Amino acid sequence: MSCPEELQSLEAFWQMKRGNRDLPGRCDFPPHELRPWLGNIGIVAVERGEDETRFRVVLSGTQLDSYRGHGITGQYIDEICRNIASTTPYYHDCVARREPVSFLHDNSPNSAIYTRMGKLLLPLSENGITVDRILVAIYPLSANDACSPAEQTFAIAG
Repeated sequence: MSCPEELQSLEAFWQMKRGNRDLPGRCDFPPHELRPWLGNIGIVAVERGEDETRFRVVLSGTQLDSYRGHGITGQYIDEICRNIASTTPYYHDCVARREPVSFLHDNSPNSAIYTRMGKLLLPLSENGITVDRILVAIYPLSANDACSPAEQTFAIAG
């Protein structure tokens, strides 16, 4: 399970939407149902090429943009995150496993804020098989967000 609490509730919501299916689709998440998380979520498209798979932000919440200090819609994750080697593997893992992936993320010193963030990646699929989108949620950790010992195993990504 993820920390902070907002990530836990979003993951539970994703599980409910998934139901008995392998994966929910983007259409299962209308904006009005995502209201509690709207500013802190984004949608990332999975773009498969012959040589590589890249991840492009197609929708970014206002809080996500403020964490970076500028809009990130249209940019690729490997362009946004300075420390590519420690961030993109989580996206690849989410696609390969077709399961939620969560981790702790030290926000880049080049961002508008520098703080420890909880990050949750939720796979989405239009055909129910192939992950074609990832619902991403990012929340700063506060003093009240002491993760349980099991959650301390999250990796630190840049």
